[in-house]
Amino acid sequence: MASLDLQSVDSYIKDARVILLDTVPPYRYSDISLVVALNIALQEGRRLRADLFIHDGRVRVPSFAAISGEPVPIEDQFRMAFIFGLCAHALLRDAEDVQDIRANMFMTAFQSMLTGVLIPPISGGTPGPGSPQK
Repeated sequence: MASLDLQSVDSYIKDARVILLDTVPPYRYSDISLVVALNIALQEGRRLRADLFIHDGRVRVPSFAAISGEPVPIEDQFRMAFIFGLCAHALLRDAEDVQDIRANMFMTAFQSMLTGVLIPPISGGTPGPGSPQK
């Protein structure tokens, strides 16, 4: 597979499909669900790093309606973070419990890459039967 430059909506979705192991049609994740996940990742990125979205003195978060060649205006060094954010949101919607671990991993990477701080994954709850008590 050719290297992607992660400059367009299309390239973000293609790279996310590789990471999500969803490259063979019929796709597990619909095109629109991945575009929505990209939009949510951009909104979350705005919450964590508003400075990444300042253009012409205004804070603007791009939003996309479909897979296209439309550019995603993110600085090169943060593009992979948004791929991880996109994947995290796609996996969070998945109905399989096993995906929760992967979603947490991608969300932690997304947040850490944007903030430079390692944020611990969500955990907790009560120990199950037979689990050692802390």
